[in-house]
Amino acid sequence: MTPRTRRTFLAFAILATLAGMDTLRWWRATEHNTAIDRSTRTEHPTAPLLVEDSPAELRFAAASLAAREGQVTRAVALYRQVAEARPDLAPGALVDAANALHREGRRLVAADNRAGALPLLELAKETYREVLRRDPSVWSARYNLERALRLAPEDEARDDEGASIPADSERALTTMRAFTLGLP
Repeated sequence: MTPRTRRTFLAFAILATLAGMDTLRWWRATEHNTAIDRSTRTEHPTAPLLVEDSPAELRFAAASLAAREGQVTRAVALYRQVAEARPDLAPGALVDAANALHREGRRLVAADNRAGALPLLELAKETYREVLRRDPSVWSARYNLERALRLAPEDEARDDEGASIPADSERALTTMRAFTLGLP
């Protein structure tokens, strides 16, 4: 075999290997997209099979389905995994996690189980605040935080423990409880 034939054969082998790797990636992406599609169906959705190295998008779809089925703990855990793995998806995942907690808290309040709802509402409020610390422009987090605060107001004394504010002092409108300036 001549050196030129060897180089040609080596180049062909490298290209065949790269094409095989690309085909494998395409096949996995197609499987993930099919699983995401199945989990978002309105009739008979099926949860995607998650493995340790499942992509964040697949975990996001599984979390969304778990939230729709009322599996709040599983949904929140999956949304948190997405937020940790993909910072670009973190605001959406955290808002969805807080929404699942908020929805379950509202359901418990409606069922006259306020004691069971308060921890969920507190977790929802903290998650909305986490989203707003990361990106203050997320209006859905701001709006839903306000709704959660109306459902489970916070104790004024707890907020002002370290500071003594004179009774006749002014406070900014944005710090008033249950006051909204409206949304655009």
